[in-house]
Amino acid sequence: MSIIKKLAGDTAIYGIPSIVGRSVGFLLIFFYAGFFTPDLIAPQIEFYAYAAFFFVVLPHGMETAFFNFSRKKEAYKDVFATSMTSLAVMVCVFVFLMLLNKQGVGSFVGYPEQLSYVVWFTALLSLDVLKSVPYALLRYLGRPKKFAFIKSFGIVLNVALNVFFVVFYPKMTGGSLSIENVFIANLIASSVEFSLLLGDSIKHFGKPDWTLWKKMFRYSWPLIILGFAGMINEAFDRLAMRKLLPQQSVDYEIGVYGTFYKLSMLMTIFIQAFRYAVEPFFFAQADKDDAKSSYVLIMNWFVFACGGIFLIVSLFKSEIAHLFIRLPEYHSHSDALFIVPILLMANLFLGIFFNLSIWYKLNDKTKLGALVSAVGAIITVVLLYVYVPIYGFKAAAITTLIAYCVMTVLSYTLGQKYYPVNYNVKLVMGLIALCVFLYVVSEQDGLNNLAAYIANSVYVTVYVSLGFRFLLSIKKPKFAA
Repeated sequence: MSIIKKLAGDTAIYGIPSIVGRSVGFLLIFFYAGFFTPDLIAPQIEFYAYAAFFFVVLPHGMETAFFNFSRKKEAYKDVFATSMTSLAVMVCVFVFLMLLNKQGVGSFVGYPEQLSYVVWFTALLSLDVLKSVPYALLRYLGRPKKFAFIKSFGIVLNVALNVFFVVFYPKMTGGSLSIENVFIANLIASSVEFSLLLGDSIKHFGKPDWTLWKKMFRYSWPLIILGFAGMINEAFDRLAMRKLLPQQSVDYEIGVYGTFYKLSMLMTIFIQAFRYAVEPFFFAQADKDDAKSSYVLIMNWFVFACGGIFLIVSLFKSEIAHLFIRLPEYHSHSDALFIVPILLMANLFLGIFFNLSIWYKLNDKTKLGALVSAVGAIITVVLLYVYVPIYGFKAAAITTLIAYCVMTVLSYTLGQKYYPVNYNVKLVMGLIALCVFLYVVSEQDGLNNLAAYIANSVYVTVYVSLGFRFLLSIKKPKFAA
């Protein structure tokens, strides 16, 4: 239990700014939805979906490589310098190619007349990439207060600028409201955040090493494939819709889907905070005798927590949606609420997949990890192209769930071969089955108003009490030496 307490503490210290940041991103999309109709918000949803892909390729796994090679007793300043130099080169190439071909890029993404979108997008993404390893440095150095301060300051500034550019700027200038204002607000906030990271980056900047870089890149390049495949599973649906749905309604469909997709972010926010704390923790525990026992314990409590999030958000999805999404144009779509529990469960399996990923990260089997994600990506692409034109965006949500389930099963199977951990599969599946069962029962009980609130509260209480009892009844796993 001390492991869980320590991890919970680390999750709070490093995760609270990440939780707040994700929460702000979560809330901002609903803030935008109060001013922009689904058609007008579509560019923001699409460009940020593209950003997810670039944010895999441009950092090219240097953040994880930094943790891994610092763990191997390399001079961490040289590892940091090598990582940052590699990022800088990639960003320079990216900026040059994007600006040189901005007309072609604008036409490809469906906005040939709004090339300024491409410029703002390029600048914003470049800064975000350059920030990734400096933040990893603060985590490595154990500087949680500074990490939290810079993250928090960037968040507050971003919110203030978004409110200014969306609410006040159009009135001050007499111009029309444009999603371009959102890009500008985010760019300014990101620039300030990057400047606050420069001090530690310069102080701990060692000597870039070409030989070290080759070792790091051999370790990290499969992570690019893994991450890119992961982004296909996570973000490709919003991009594919422009090609698969009728053009006269595609902006509306993307706007509704992208906005209601954000409700599943309530799960993702927790997982992101967990990842910030647990990734360096996994590496630090790797050489300890009880490492595998710790991984089992962490998996049990992680699934329990995610199951609770799934159940609460799914049971109260209509109330949460009406609270955050004000314009009636969003709620008129018949499939809007249907996708919420499906995407929540998909994210739960994604979180399990991340927990399982320790087998290939610790054993330099990142190529196999990439293969697992590639299988998921193939499933995603095939199912999207077959079923979205027939069933609309609800097929995209179901596709995401199927892909993550398959990836989880494959990762578990391979992990048992290369780094066997006796995860309590019955407990994990039991917790998932319990929260799904209670949700299905709630959908069939036919209750309304106060009776529904009382019943849903009872369902949550049942899950927490039974799940907690199951967790406490599990004996500590034993592992062969």
